[in-house]
Amino acid sequence: MSDLDKILINLSKNRRGDISSKQSIPLQDGVRIKKVAFDMYKVLSDHYDGLWTISEDDAGQKHLIRASNPTFSTEEEGDWSATSDYDMNNITLAYKKVPIYRFCSDDFGFSGEDIFTFKSALLDRVRSDSDFIGEVLSDQPQQKVAAILETFPELKDFKKAK
Repeated sequence: MSDLDKILINLSKNRRGDISSKQSIPLQDGVRIKKVAFDMYKVLSDHYDGLWTISEDDAGQKHLIRASNPTFSTEEEGDWSATSDYDMNNITLAYKKVPIYRFCSDDFGFSGEDIFTFKSALLDRVRSDSDFIGEVLSDQPQQKVAAILETFPELKDFKKAK
């Protein structure tokens, strides 16, 4: 990703009303919060369900400061990537940045501690086992497979018949 792309993405995030990418927001009348502990709050519009604290700046303005840091990580192997979600419960397998399949920890038995191993193994399997790619594609609804194959005709070689 170019520096210009990164700058434009950050600018877009900062201008959105969505607080999911913000670390600090002014405490105003429109912000709905719920006290969950002695000095910890939840912002009701926070998609990551994170914890926030209230802090006052030098000018006396109160701000909500994100206390939890939602993180995700992505590993890439060629055109394929595996991204874990913020809760470390799911991994999304993507081809050229387009999500193809979601692997859920409940279904596949990985935990937050071994999610990085699972992601590496997943990408290794994609790289070395074309049958696996076919299985992943054939496990999708037909409309999704059609859209994926129309967008990425090179994946037609991996498609298995249901």
